[in-house]
Amino acid sequence: MMRIIDSRPLLDAFLGALRPAAGRAAQVTGAPPVLAIVRAAENAGSAAYAARIRATAAQAGITCHEVPLDTRMDGAALCAQVAAVSATPGVNGMIVLLPLPAGTSVPQVMAQMDPDKDVDCQQPLNLGRVMAGTPLYLPCTATAAVMLAQGMLGDLAGVNCAVIGASASVGRPLALQLLDRGATVEIVHIRTRDIADHARRAQVIFAAAGHAGLVDAAWVSPGAVLVDIGINADPTGRPGVVGDIDVAAVAQQAAAITAVPDGVGPMTTGILLANTVHAASRQAGVDFTYPDLTTLPAYQALRL
Repeated sequence: MMRIIDSRPLLDAFLGALRPAAGRAAQVTGAPPVLAIVRAAENAGSAAYAARIRATAAQAGITCHEVPLDTRMDGAALCAQVAAVSATPGVNGMIVLLPLPAGTSVPQVMAQMDPDKDVDCQQPLNLGRVMAGTPLYLPCTATAAVMLAQGMLGDLAGVNCAVIGASASVGRPLALQLLDRGATVEIVHIRTRDIADHARRAQVIFAAAGHAGLVDAAWVSPGAVLVDIGINADPTGRPGVVGDIDVAAVAQQAAAITAVPDGVGPMTTGILLANTVHAASRQAGVDFTYPDLTTLPAYQALRL
């Protein structure tokens, strides 16, 4: 029977381990770490992510606020707003949620952030650091996805992995993190020919295409582990969100699949909040170490 992985218990344990570090930074600055959320487009995935961030920030001792923006503003106005948020005293970290309004240059908008406050690793300098293997902060979604795969399988060295989607925000950093752990990685994308054939060769599939129900049984080899990163509006019109993998279609093939939105999503939020505490600590001159997941019983319970 396919196991469905829910990372919410792990997030609770992770935030409990993170909170003392937030407290140490607050003792120096006189205020809790502050995270600003910028969301400039209506989208089911970004709305769900913003709601989760707001709901969990207090568990880590972080103050969080969303910056309201007019979704009709043009690129120049959006750049000015992002630069203003970045320059706000007392804001330790910020995230600009994707997607942006149609016609807006993502790199141009992201470049308006101070790299020290870009806790989602989307500012061009921070993306370059990620690609070079020397990140200032951990890339949130990629790190969360790899952490869960490692929790389920242990050592990823030599494991065949397929990354579906080659975006700069998820697919590419994810592939690099897997390579750093010794995995054999194949990236497939919209122009890949016979894409299902490529996916079937993988022991682990990371689906990050942003296309509801894209991956079905024809893509999955028996016993594969599936990490669903997609967050999409339900194409049937029902409330809630769905992933990139058709859960019912793969149930007889896969060994395990991460839940949507409660698989990769919670730990993505956890890494974002940890990066925020890291940023606040750096700005306060306080040492910071990311919590060690491997010591947490909730992480150990992921093992297949």
